[in-house]
Amino acid sequence: MDADRFLALLGRHAADPIVEKVFVELGTRRRPELDPEDRDALRDWILVRREGVEIGVVDEAFHEAAPPSRRRRKGVPLIVSQIYFYTARDDISDFKGKLPFGLTWRDSRAEARRKLAEHDDRRRSYTTDTWDVPGFRMTVEYKGKGKSIDSVLCQLLVKPWPEKGRKQPELRVDDWVALFGQPQSSPTLRRRLRPLDLAAQAEDEDEKGEIEFLTECGLQLYFTERRNLKRIRMAALAKQTDLVLGAVEFYRSRFEDARQWTGDLPLGLSFDDTQETAIAKVGRAPDERKDERFKGYARWHFPEMSVEIMYNNIENHLVRVSLMAPGFRSQI
Repeated sequence: MDADRFLALLGRHAADPIVEKVFVELGTRRRPELDPEDRDALRDWILVRREGVEIGVVDEAFHEAAPPSRRRRKGVPLIVSQIYFYTARDDISDFKGKLPFGLTWRDSRAEARRKLAEHDDRRRSYTTDTWDVPGFRMTVEYKGKGKSIDSVLCQLLVKPWPEKGRKQPELRVDDWVALFGQPQSSPTLRRRLRPLDLAAQAEDEDEKGEIEFLTECGLQLYFTERRNLKRIRMAALAKQTDLVLGAVEFYRSRFEDARQWTGDLPLGLSFDDTQETAIAKVGRAPDERKDERFKGYARWHFPEMSVEIMYNNIENHLVRVSLMAPGFRSQI
């Protein structure tokens, strides 16, 4: 079977007869199902090693940004959302069908880009190349420093949360920096965070140093001991034992299931920045950096703040931006 046959499954219910026919032709007895022991599991994948193809499915309620109470409910289908095509590795064989857009496993990175040239304005690149093409997002991984293609991923995009229900404070980066050192109980901090209810959320959180508003506006606050911060003027009413605001994090749409932060980001950054455009905006190389296959981090230190980005190394965009008081340490 060629890639087009598989791509026609994207968006279909996993139990659709057309999808079932493909599973039968692949000769696999496995069928998609969510882990019954993990109530948070919302995805499953069917890997057919001898064909070099993997089909990913997702809970439709999650994918469509329906209320979380609808997830994993009886009658809510799984939909096909991802198709992976592989070259040979371990016990996985080459996908031998035709790849999308006339790509071949022998294509170099330059040749792959040439074949996708009409979509070049929607390309984001780093170690991989990602294009938004009609109907799906496609990522090409390379091997041999770009001498040939290693894998191709085609996927549907998870829908963003609707704007109804958003609660987001109107604070710019300078405002956040001025709030560093404020204790959780600070009337100033609570007032500036409105319409968010810091007091109520703090009571509900198990980890008193972390308070999240991901559902409301893609925001997470971190409080720490006073001694962990440098050159920060503490609020006059803060007691020596109070935890004080040391960092804030801003989230991309649906990363950690968040509603996207739509306010000001440090250094003119945007969630749509690639790794390279983000570094170009900052204007200098990161002071610290760590790259893994699927994600990476970069951090810069300035006298009044530190800034950290977390980026997706498959789709090549930012997923989280952190603003930290001097002295605050994240887990890079």
